[in-house]
Amino acid sequence: MQTLSWSTGMLLLVAACPSAAAEQCTARSGAETMPLVELYTAEGCNTCPPADRWMSKRITDTETNWLAFHVDYWDKEGWVDRFASPLNTQRQRARVILAEGKDAIYTPQVMVGMKVQAPWREDGRFNRVLKEARQPAPVALALQAQPQGKSWNVRIDATRAAGVAAVPAELWLTQYIDDQTTRPRAGENRGVTLHHDRVVHKVWGPWKVGNDALSKSVAVEAETSPWGMTAFVQDARGNTLQSISLPATACAAASTASR
Repeated sequence: MQTLSWSTGMLLLVAACPSAAAEQCTARSGAETMPLVELYTAEGCNTCPPADRWMSKRITDTETNWLAFHVDYWDKEGWVDRFASPLNTQRQRARVILAEGKDAIYTPQVMVGMKVQAPWREDGRFNRVLKEARQPAPVALALQAQPQGKSWNVRIDATRAAGVAAVPAELWLTQYIDDQTTRPRAGENRGVTLHHDRVVHKVWGPWKVGNDALSKSVAVEAETSPWGMTAFVQDARGNTLQSISLPATACAAASTASR
């Protein structure tokens, strides 16, 4: 389900506040923009599994954030993707129209900022795209997550960098899940075992980012699968101004171990 309308440096990830009633985890962005890679994929598409495997291998790169948006237009081909959402399809279409002025979407499609045709099959070219995306960040982000029973209270803060002129931008918060396996019983991938990571499970926003600091808090239901949170700010053209992730499962484990 989804709820939405429509640094090169390492993140600081800590289990902190041992005197608090419940420990909390925090991540803060660095001085450079951390690239956000968006994969648009579907379980009903037989050319998508290689891209899914590619993302699963690449998520070990912690200087980049990774999200897989499952789209729903393949559902009519005989297999309904349990992760698909029409809102993901709307997002994919809007991103392409903004960048290219035309409605031409497909799967698998990989986007990095305004580069909606990112060359994910060619490591050298793709790594150059990531390098170009790492610019001085005009926005700083901080994520804080604190378990409260079966749910978590997640707070996201966005602050404009000093001396940077404000441009129209929006803040998004996503919950992702890892280590998902499906064996479709129909469609183009019938009988094939599929593996997914960084699957976008829920989305909050967008919230307008202006000159003033912005803070939002949401209640997030904990998942039994490995999961985490990724927040990002994009401008009106689709450029990523900053992104940040917090692996909640690892954070919770560290908090438990420290007690």
